[in-house]
Amino acid sequence: MDFGLKGKTGIITGASQGIGEAIVHALAAEGMRLVLCARNGQRLAAVAADLAVGYGAEAFPVATDLSSQQGVDTLVREAVAKLGCIDVLVNNAGAIRGGSLLSKPDAEWHEDWALKVFGYVRLTRAVFPLMQAAGGGRIINIIGQAGRQPKADYLAGGGANAAIMNMTKALGDEGGPHNILVNGISPGPIRTQRWQSLMARSAQESGKTVAEAEAQWMANNPLRRAGNPEEVAALAAFLASRQASYINGAIIPVDGGDQRCI
Repeated sequence: MDFGLKGKTGIITGASQGIGEAIVHALAAEGMRLVLCARNGQRLAAVAADLAVGYGAEAFPVATDLSSQQGVDTLVREAVAKLGCIDVLVNNAGAIRGGSLLSKPDAEWHEDWALKVFGYVRLTRAVFPLMQAAGGGRIINIIGQAGRQPKADYLAGGGANAAIMNMTKALGDEGGPHNILVNGISPGPIRTQRWQSLMARSAQESGKTVAEAEAQWMANNPLRRAGNPEEVAALAAFLASRQASYINGAIIPVDGGDQRCI
């Protein structure tokens, strides 16, 4: 299937590892020209080099911190200079630390939300007018499933993801008349570095092997396994494509059926 993405341009944040890295590989394989963003400039440069070798892709690393307006401005300025226009934006940067109401201090709330919530808001606000002027675009938000499945020990993360889910639907309404389609992907347990660290810690605490700890975590998942970043990336590529031209304001889980309600 031809996704019609050859020559299209995109910004992908959180692109240095995990789901973000898998997404840039999927989009580069489709022939897109990309700007990759994360805070780790050395890792970003390595990913960009991999894309050039593997796909002959044009991929430009921009190392900046999206928790500030200055960082967002830097990214958009560099992206426009390198790409000329922005056809696709994938908001993926930011991992919120755990903590309950009484254990998580204000400073962590502010730091985590500055990147995960305001980073998405500010970057979308900067790119939206560019897409309007160009006659359309695609915005894809990567949103943790805690937005629908609250946990007392992940209060800030659940609240942030719920806010982004709401924003995604609302921006689908605002973007639709301009042919700017806004959708979300809600991954469940995915075998990223973060997941592997969580399983290692769980195994150590329980006296189990890592495989046993993961099996216990996944016991209630219909597929009985964690997903792979490439399975999320495949959906991102589809949502960016011309085949997804009537999908807007949707939040699609990639979790093996883990979410009980959607």
